[in-house]
Amino acid sequence: MKKLTTALCAVLLMILVLMPGAAAAGPALSATRAYCIIDADTGLVLAQQNMNEELHPASITKVMTLALACEKAQGSWDGVKLTVSHEDVHSLAGTDSSHIALQEGEEVPLTDALYATQMASANDGANLLAEYFGGGTIADGVAKMNAQVRELGLAHTHFANPHGISGDDHYTSCYDMAQILRWALQQPGFETVFTRNEMYTMQPTNLQPVTRYFSQQDKMRIGSSRYHIDGILGSKLGYTNTARYSYACLAEQNGVRLICVTMQSELSTDKYSDVCTLLDDAFATFTGYTELSGGSVTAQLPVAGGGSTLGTVTVADPGTKLLLADGLTAKDVEVSLELPEQYLLGDDPAVYAVYTIRGGTKQESTSVKVPAKISGMADLLAQSTGAQLASSGDVAPGRSAWMLAGISLGCTAAAAVVTVLVMRLGNRIRRNTSRHGRKVDHNAGWRQCAQYLARQKRCRHSIEDDLPAVHLLCKLCRIHRRKACGLDTSTVSQ
Repeated sequence: MKKLTTALCAVLLMILVLMPGAAAAGPALSATRAYCIIDADTGLVLAQQNMNEELHPASITKVMTLALACEKAQGSWDGVKLTVSHEDVHSLAGTDSSHIALQEGEEVPLTDALYATQMASANDGANLLAEYFGGGTIADGVAKMNAQVRELGLAHTHFANPHGISGDDHYTSCYDMAQILRWALQQPGFETVFTRNEMYTMQPTNLQPVTRYFSQQDKMRIGSSRYHIDGILGSKLGYTNTARYSYACLAEQNGVRLICVTMQSELSTDKYSDVCTLLDDAFATFTGYTELSGGSVTAQLPVAGGGSTLGTVTVADPGTKLLLADGLTAKDVEVSLELPEQYLLGDDPAVYAVYTIRGGTKQESTSVKVPAKISGMADLLAQSTGAQLASSGDVAPGRSAWMLAGISLGCTAAAAVVTVLVMRLGNRIRRNTSRHGRKVDHNAGWRQCAQYLARQKRCRHSIEDDLPAVHLLCKLCRIHRRKACGLDTSTVSQ
């Protein structure tokens, strides 16, 4: 039954979240092909149009590029310099793309490369960053970008380059890009770069004596522009002939933080006008967060360890805060749990609470998933400490095992006795044989050994020393056998 419930929840989420245009809420745009607005805190989709359609992103690609560079640097930028490769520069030949005229062999501080890529939308800067976080070539960096896409669980994105020049294998969707920006804002230093509004100065380098200046290009962040919006904190512009105009931004008003992405606006003015329309509508519709208390749904989850079921723990929704459109309440939110068949000790507990908004025409009908709350684990582990698991009987020694062990020890002892008797009998036979045949000097072998050891300076005794001491020292010959002195030790007296 639990499997069936989980499967139905998954299907429901696929229908609600991934289906383009499902239960669409928000303004209908004609000059812009697709858009998506999400809550920057939870990732909850608030409004959208064709949000899962795969389109050319142009330079908003650089959001992922910048984020991965920030993730690698972990806020430690000072003293980090990147060397421009041949590929960084010459791979852009004939593309008529934006750049800051980097030269092969030029040493560029990481900070300069970040701001050049963000503010000047420098494609050569993006190449340089891709080599940095990729750990080798631009291709390595692109592979890292796609790996991060998979880690985020995004189904409509594939990158072919780090800068956004259009190609058949380079695409994303508004929903995916909104989630990429949300993840990017969590990386150390990214928001600082993304939201900088004042001019940035790049100092001369080892190859270029000129000073380069990067200024804000987004008219909605320039106070003198008629498109200016106070609430936009940071943004990234994009344009190619194929992609047309794209836009990604972080905006805030009255404590509400939104991420807005638009793609394929026909004109630059359309882009600005449509983003203004979307943000005005969103901030008017979503004015504050609604707190949802936890514990509304619970379930028992079996816990396994050591090959046995240890007991059960209680799983409950933890409570959360959601951006609900004005007019909607907590009653418009359905809560369910997403659970595995059992929780195996040592694994990450894949238990989630799923909050589904029934927004109708006021808000996108979609869901958000958060880690569920687990209780009773400490008590369960305490009860299980020192207890014999059911499966342990399979490996515990029984009466038959002890009997077999005794028989084995008895056989070993008997074999040892027999061996000693045989050796004694053999020695007696050899002594009798020597008496009736030739005379054997049993000490001659020991003397040869002592002479050899004395010559090799491995023994301080000589043949004049008492024989017991020489016998003791010359055991080395038996260890080394013929390798040490060439003596046939089988003739040496034992």
